[in-house]
Amino acid sequence: MKKIWEKYDFLRIIRVLGAAGLIVILYFSIQYKANLNLNNISISLETQYKEKLIDKNDILKFLNKSLNKDLEIAKIEKVDIAKIEKLLDRSNYIKNANVYLDSKNQLHINCKLRDPIARVVRKNKKDFYLDIEGNPIPVSQRATIRVPVITGATYRINLKNRNKKDSEYKKIWKLSKEIYNDAFLNSLIEQINIDEDNSLTLIPKLGKQQIEFGDLTNIDNKLTKIKAFYKNGMTQSGWNKFKKLSVKWDGQIVGSF
Repeated sequence: MKKIWEKYDFLRIIRVLGAAGLIVILYFSIQYKANLNLNNISISLETQYKEKLIDKNDILKFLNKSLNKDLEIAKIEKVDIAKIEKLLDRSNYIKNANVYLDSKNQLHINCKLRDPIARVVRKNKKDFYLDIEGNPIPVSQRATIRVPVITGATYRINLKNRNKKDSEYKKIWKLSKEIYNDAFLNSLIEQINIDEDNSLTLIPKLGKQQIEFGDLTNIDNKLTKIKAFYKNGMTQSGWNKFKKLSVKWDGQIVGSF
């Protein structure tokens, strides 16, 4: 019986020593890897447009400045993945970011960019884009995205009011979103002009018409009338017959020569 217990104790000691050895090896492996430099930084930018408002170099410069270090020569132990993701998620150009380190010591930065749906043109201030969620996106020297432009009395679109439910910012964003989400209207409308009396005029890409839209009420109904007229009435009468169309009155669309 004593020999059995001695054998059991010996095996238990071997297991304990083996586990301790693995822990030591794992510890030194982690320490060794932590002291290595990144082998590479892979940056991918996802967007529906061919042109991009920012590029990979912009991402790297932004991170290096924000982290106060050069990521390309940084040691792995100094790379804070969670912090990098938070920094990128705060960017006005980026919708969300996914950052991870692979087994080959390569840092992967995958960014889904905010896609513009309209551009607000301002006289004494910088233009900005609107994205599908109503967020402002700064313009960029890298590229210009071809989307409908919003012109005229755009001072009414106050960035400070973008979270207010009934603000002009919210209303013009809703109109832009409805146009963007409809394939026909998106291919038709080139410009949205805000007049001084706060009524809107839509400028199509084809033909010489101007569409009097009126104020920002009954948006869905007005857009439905525009679609119906261009799909049916315009095909019968010709694109250049009318100089002006108006949908600002309830229940009707009026064309003038």
